Amino acid sequence: MDLHLFSVLSFSILGLLFGSFSNVCVHRIPRGESIVSPGSQCPNCHTAIAWYDNVPVFSWLYLGRKCRHCALPITWRYPFLELSMGVLWGLIAWYIPFDSLYFAQAIVLVSLLWILTLIDLETFLLPNALTFPGIALGLIFAWQAGYVLDAAIGAIAGYAIFWLVAKLFFLATKREGMGQGDFKLLAMLGAFMGWQALPFIIMLSSFTGAIIGSIALFLSKKGLRAEIPYGPYLAVAGVIWFFWSANILAWYQYYLGLQ
Repeated sequence: MDLHLFSVLSFSILGLLFGSFSNVCVHRIPRGESIVSPGSQCPNCHTAIAWYDNVPVFSWLYLGRKCRHCALPITWRYPFLELSMGVLWGLIAWYIPFDSLYFAQAIVLVSLLWILTLIDLETFLLPNALTFPGIALGLIFAWQAGYVLDAAIGAIAGYAIFWLVAKLFFLATKREGMGQGDFKLLAMLGAFMGWQALPFIIMLSSFTGAIIGSIALFLSKKGLRAEIPYGPYLAVAGVIWFFWSANILAWYQYYLGLQ
């Protein structure tokens, strides 16, 4: 078998397995529970899950989407996260050499952002237990790649920009407009990619957030009081910049007639 294809298949399988662990993170971290102990258990009856009932995707289908013990439904998020993480890791292995620092950085960043996105969608939280280690990992990768100063500035500026925006919004409206988790997520993105990524991430996430958020507010019938998670928009904008920043800058320079 071709080495490249073998690496893609291998990392796809590893992604599936990591997706199973990611489900533990999504369920337990927002609740302040340990992700190490106890082992995998049913989220409904809390019975320990045997290894043969914990095979990613397959076990969920084989058991009829229910727990073997209490027969209550297991949410679709479990196989979805497992499968999507496997696909994401496989795609990264397909496009990036697996023995490069960029590959490791991509795996860590995409996995963190995907877990944070699902947590934010379910709970409207972006836990410190993920964003703080994410900032540290971003700085470590930046140090290895030789742009740690840009990354440090990005982390500080990312937090400060959103803190200032939230402060001004509160002074103007006397309402909280943005959670502190969003500050830390932008700081994490700045740590991974440097301060140069921040203008694009803020602009794209704000634009898409305003459009999709307005539609969600209208459909929710709660008016401006409805809570809209902002983390997913930051995550998508960050991934776009991480993988395609060179193309974006080239297009921008061409558009302005700079090349």
